[in-house]
Amino acid sequence: MPGSGYAVDLYQADRPLGAGFLLTRCFVLTADHCLRYLAGETLEVRLENGSVIGGRVCRRIEEADLALIEILEPERVPLTLPTGDLARRGDRWRGLHRPSLSDPSLGGHVDEDAVDYTCVGGGRVQAIQLVAEQELGDYSGYSGGPVERVTTAERGPALLGILIEQYPDRQTPERAANVLFAVPLREVMARFPYFRTEHLLRVLEPPANAAVPAVGHTEQSAAPGAGIPPPDAVQAAAGKPGAPEPVEAAIAKGETLLSALKEWSARGLIDPAQVTGLQVHIAKNVIDIALGDESS
Repeated sequence: MPGSGYAVDLYQADRPLGAGFLLTRCFVLTADHCLRYLAGETLEVRLENGSVIGGRVCRRIEEADLALIEILEPERVPLTLPTGDLARRGDRWRGLHRPSLSDPSLGGHVDEDAVDYTCVGGGRVQAIQLVAEQELGDYSGYSGGPVERVTTAERGPALLGILIEQYPDRQTPERAANVLFAVPLREVMARFPYFRTEHLLRVLEPPANAAVPAVGHTEQSAAPGAGIPPPDAVQAAAGKPGAPEPVEAAIAKGETLLSALKEWSARGLIDPAQVTGLQVHIAKNVIDIALGDESS
């Protein structure tokens, strides 16, 4: 973990399981196959600063080779979180995890930024195809680690995705080719309901004759996803015919929600690392309303 601040190692009873990284202070992402020998649901998350924090597996998606681990003491996690971005063909990348101090670091270039890929588990994902300059023949132990874009003059360092699988050498099947696959962040966010934000947009379209809940009210949000309507239901309500919302009203409600997000963050009701993404999502929704109004 070369100074990333967000890459972690996963252990159970001093037995290494694999790599992962912090998506927020509350969640670690890893490759599902790293947990194949996990006994039970609890494990140790070892941070770069040497801290060891308990974790619990909260969701596994075997077919997509992804798993999410909940941090049991998020207040102990330092606020050193990644900045995400989309990969582009030709980007230089590096891996932030080595199986041991006697193993080399991985790096190379992005060969394809978005390809449909069938995982070993049978699921189909949109993946980043990577070429590693280190032709090791076996890349076992590197899975689950973050793939980071290397700094260039035009584009700064950023987290691109999670390394999941190696491609076998077609002429020598017992070896692996230097072609690797990583799952991009947008695919990760789509797979796990913990990171969906459509429910927050209901504040932009409150039901008739119903008051908007107070900012500090959290009784309905004790569990992830509790009380959250399906995304398609929210989108259907927002696009209900016969009830177009004036642009001015949408902007006003958007500003109200943005102010609420700042207050929730200050009071510790929402992870500060997620605020920026939510703000962008809200702004996009308001812009869509404005553009729709102009085209009508």
